[in-house]
This record gives sequence, structure tokens and C-alpha cells, in this order.
Amino acid sequence: MTKKFLILSQNPDLTTKLEQLIKKKKENYRHLTTPTSLVVALNDDDDSYSGIFWDITKSNLDTTLATLLLIRNQVAGPIIIFTNSHSDRTLNKLYKAKVDFVADLEINEKLLLRIFEQRLWSYTFKIQPEEKKLAKRANEEIIETGNIKININKYSVFKNNEPVVLTPKEFQLLVYLAQNKGNVISREQLLQKIWGYDLLGSSRIVDIHISHLRDKLEDDSSHPQHILTKRGFGYRFI
Repeated sequence: MTKKFLILSQNPDLTTKLEQLIKKKKENYRHLTTPTSLVVALNDDDDSYSGIFWDITKSNLDTTLATLLLIRNQVAGPIIIFTNSHSDRTLNKLYKAKVDFVADLEINEKLLLRIFEQRLWSYTFKIQPEEKKLAKRANEEIIETGNIKININKYSVFKNNEPVVLTPKEFQLLVYLAQNKGNVISREQLLQKIWGYDLLGSSRIVDIHISHLRDKLEDDSSHPQHILTKRGFGYRFI
């Protein structure tokens, strides 16, 4: 069965190299240029994708990590990153976000082909049928509480049946709280899960995003009914 891959790059030379590699394997591909178009493709297409080749040289690292958190479970195959930045900080964050390999833009084509083949081979054994069912079920999850509805698969939120526009980080934060509904989550836990444990030095960013969520979702943000503060501990979604 022919596989289909996503190429995300604004670099013509790298794009051509990747297109040729995929053609050698007699597989199909789709070329994209932005993280937003990647999210849209994974949610709007009827096709499923067997892997992503992602050039992040034109993307902000935080944007890349946020997008990875949103889409990783939708791709039952390797994600290979291309970058000129190979600092320990960058590599740690990318591998923590479950990418499969981080390559230099000038990587040898034969080496890239071997890495590509090895990663594809590993996923034929890694993803078992039951795991696929669980992943699909998780991606189709809809969470409702009061007048708020969260469709995780479509990255959409509604209040009183009206769409609410959230930033990627606000959406990730809301989903994590909603998936742990009723439990108090500390600022440190949220900082680690949503931003990465060493991405920021202060938990103040959590409070700011919580405030933005309350402004958008609560009827009265000064008296929230869904996103509650447990003073001295953290936040709870009900």
C-alpha cells in the first residue's frame, strides 16, 4: 500500500531533495510551508500520513513545539526535523516532543535515505492495532462541561454553540485542564506539560494564559465557574 508523507519546508533545495527521496521509495507526498497548514492538512484531509519531514529553520522553536504537541498522536510514523541549530537546549526540547531524528540541512542523501527507511521499519512494529484504536479514540474526543464544548480532534472550542478563538498555547492549556477535570494541577505541572520544564523561568506565564482563557470562556472572568484557582496549589477545571 502506497504511503503519503508531508514535507514542511520553505527551502527549495531541501524540498527537492526530499521529493526525490520519497519518489525513489515510490511513495506520495504533499508539500506545505507553515505549521498552521500542517495542522489544517492533518485535520481536513481524508488521507492519513505516514510521516513528516519538517524544516524548522524558518519557524520559531516555541511554535514548533506547540504544534508538535497538538499533532504528534495523529501521525503514526516518523517525524524528521531539519535545522541548523543543534544546541543541547534545542535538541532536548525536540526529542522530548517525540520527534524521531534531528538532521542538518546538508545531510548526505544516502544517510538520510537509510535513516528514513529504518524509522519507517520501526513503526511497522511499534504501532499495534489496539494502540491505533486508542489513538483514534483519543483524537476523536469531545469534552463538554456546562456551556463549553471542546473538540480535541478539530482543535475547536465552542461557548453557547459559538466558536471561541484560542491561541495554540491557550488550547493546549485548556485541553490539559479538561482532560484532568476535577483535579488540581499545579503551575509547575502546567509549565512542564505545556511549555517544557526549562522553557521559561517563571510560572507567571501560566497565570497570564489562565486569565486569557477566563476572559474568553467565563461569563464573568472575575467570578469563574469552570477554571478555578486553588490558592497555593494551582488550577482546577470543572
